[in-house]
Amino acid sequence: MRELIETIILIGLPAVTVLFWFSSMRARERAITVCRLTCKNYDAQLLDQTVSLKRIRPGRDPRGRMQLERLYCFDYSYDGIERMQGSITMKGPYSDLVNLEPRPEELIVVN
Repeated sequence: MRELIETIILIGLPAVTVLFWFSSMRARERAITVCRLTCKNYDAQLLDQTVSLKRIRPGRDPRGRMQLERLYCFDYSYDGIERMQGSITMKGPYSDLVNLEPRPEELIVVN
């Protein structure tokens, strides 16, 4: 019995690690694609193709199933000079929320 448990652990742990790695790479690739398209839609430039993982935790997808929720941060610019930071939340392989700050000239000043 002990040998069976050791075999399961020796085979199962690397298999789970590989599946987690593939899942993470797939989510990151989709996050980069969504960030690039979002920046393009807002006439912004995604800088340095930097999309970096900030947090990972369990969460639920829109159907209520358990998924890993990953928060990525990225840098972008409207004018090519001022660097701003945005974020994207991925639930499983799907994007859930993308945050960009508005253009500086779009900010409304209230007196």
